[in-house]
Amino acid sequence: MDFDDARTDAPDDATAARLGRILVLAGFIPFAALALWLYGIAPDHPWRQGTIILLTGYGAVVLSFLGGIRWGLALRRHDGEADLILGIVPPLVGWIAIVVPAPLNFVLLAVAFAAQGAWDSLTLTSGWFRRIRIRMTLLVVAALVVAFVATS
Repeated sequence: MDFDDARTDAPDDATAARLGRILVLAGFIPFAALALWLYGIAPDHPWRQGTIILLTGYGAVVLSFLGGIRWGLALRRHDGEADLILGIVPPLVGWIAIVVPAPLNFVLLAVAFAAQGAWDSLTLTSGWFRRIRIRMTLLVVAALVVAFVATS
């Protein structure tokens, strides 16, 4: 399958795909900005701990959102017991990441985002959403690796 071939989506999906890509990219901005800021500031900078908290909290919120997507899909299909059960894992992992100290919190988040992205890429049926999930997983994991390096 050609991941860049937008013609595989139905015409009604074109608008949703375009809006979805814009919104997902906008959702990546806090990951990029906070990780780069964290990497660029001194270890004794007064905003360093706040930046770690913001990035960890944002990661936890986004993981919860991704788990919620799985719940929505399961409820729509009426046969997604596995999605209902496994859909609760991302918010729990995000919650744990909030209390794990840096840099391990960023390792936990990176692994969780990679696992969620792999699961989504293997099981989602919407072509445009699957493509953007793969790309965003790579970008988010990269931002979290930058945060890990910045706090190591």
